[in-house]
Amino acid sequence: MIKITAILSAVVFFANITVFAQADKQQLYKFEQVLNAVSESYADSINQEELTEDAIKALLKDLDPHSLYFSKDEIEELNRGLRGSFTGIGISYDIIRDTVMILKVIKNGPSEKAGLKAGDRILKINDKNIAGNGIDDEILKNLLQGENGTKVNITVKRFFSEHPLTFTVTRGKIPVKSITAAYKTDDNICYIKLNRFSATTINEFKKASDSLLSGKDAKLILDLRYNSGGYLYVALQLLEYFFDKNTLVLYTEGVHQNRADYFTHKKGKYRNTDLAILINESSASASEIVSGAVQDLDRGIIIGRRSYGKGLVQKPFYLIDGSMIRLTVAKYYTPSGRNIQKSYAEGSEDYNNELIRRYEHGEYTNKDSIKFDDSLKFRTLKNKRTVYGGGGIMPDIFIPEDTVNYPDYFKEKLNGGKISEFIHLYAAENRHVLKNKFKDAKKFDSGFIIPENIIKDLIDYVYEDEIKKNDYLNEFKNNVYIKTYIKALTANDLWGNTAYYEILNKKDAAFIKASEVLNNKREYAEILKPSKN
Repeated sequence: MIKITAILSAVVFFANITVFAQADKQQLYKFEQVLNAVSESYADSINQEELTEDAIKALLKDLDPHSLYFSKDEIEELNRGLRGSFTGIGISYDIIRDTVMILKVIKNGPSEKAGLKAGDRILKINDKNIAGNGIDDEILKNLLQGENGTKVNITVKRFFSEHPLTFTVTRGKIPVKSITAAYKTDDNICYIKLNRFSATTINEFKKASDSLLSGKDAKLILDLRYNSGGYLYVALQLLEYFFDKNTLVLYTEGVHQNRADYFTHKKGKYRNTDLAILINESSASASEIVSGAVQDLDRGIIIGRRSYGKGLVQKPFYLIDGSMIRLTVAKYYTPSGRNIQKSYAEGSEDYNNELIRRYEHGEYTNKDSIKFDDSLKFRTLKNKRTVYGGGGIMPDIFIPEDTVNYPDYFKEKLNGGKISEFIHLYAAENRHVLKNKFKDAKKFDSGFIIPENIIKDLIDYVYEDEIKKNDYLNEFKNNVYIKTYIKALTANDLWGNTAYYEILNKKDAAFIKASEVLNNKREYAEILKPSKN
């Protein structure tokens, strides 16, 4: 009965957040009658917790795909990445051949201080054996995470060490970085890879940009590909860097929410810096707010593929047991008045399959396959260039998905994790030799040539079709893009994310195009020039 009461409380809660007409109140009372009848009179026993959650989910399901229910445990998982920190031991790991391998140890974190190293294979956590079949990742997380200041014993097998080693690690606050890479190229272009808009993003951006964006000729590539969003207020704070004071960068409006305009509050430090933003079909929400404002105000160029298309604003409403609903309360609009939310009229399943339809329709590889209705046409505010709403941000420069240099048989194994598995094993076994030979990532990039026997070992590890192995071997040996990817993955294990992107971006079409345009002021101006129509 407690859980049924929770539903009724939620119903009353919904009734109080807006003004209901008498007919609406009758419908709420009808819902309450049904719940009471089920609770008191149903023939079989029921799981009241499941019934509660199912009823709430059903209530939200037909509203829109982004109005969702979260249990108390799900809220913790949801917020962890956005808070910018969690309590743990400070490692990243992968499960390879039924063994937990440490891939990275956070600098100055609890594990590094205790003596753990990348490449160590975890055998035991406290007294629990975790090597062998059926390692449960959720159980593993629970064993490694815990209260700040508590201790955990980690027993590992280290390469070239005869006996297992045991370390006592004191759990502590572990930062979760939202900027995964930041570096400057030889031609004075600053590259920043932002993977979420979290509570620590602005401090991270300030640190990276202060270090890299020096000099009047500095240019910026902001990579928002695969960035699914985060906090709205963080996106607005980021936009402060790129515009003059009192610039409208966004507004929101809903049936029960009056229009709210969002202006910049100061002269942006980089308001005159040439800017390119990289997006793709997985750039959503806050990423689209930033991209849309930059495009609408003719402030920079957008490069890549059409973004996801999420233009709804959610607000959390907490329920009495600590669970939460995240309810859509408004739509957001770019400065020109675009709402870039794609249609969800056919329901959640159809909505969630929309990216698959884009792929099948050829949109990832052919710009001409994208058709917009004239009713979705807008003009940028300064130069009156044509832009579109109603389904994501369409880039100024389209970059197709590379299906030639990265063939499907390679991407399938890359996405499935098998290629990364092999690289983790290779890097762990050869870490000492490689880091002695190459003192930093730049020397590794310029001097490392993947041995042919390693490519063969990789093919044997990843592929089972003996007939095709020889073809794959020849392709890997002769494909500079694949070899660059393998080198980048190896550098990632040895020197971290920035090394990975520094190497990979040299063959990345979107990065190359952005660099080309930023280094050519005439081309940059041509893209942003006022429309003659």
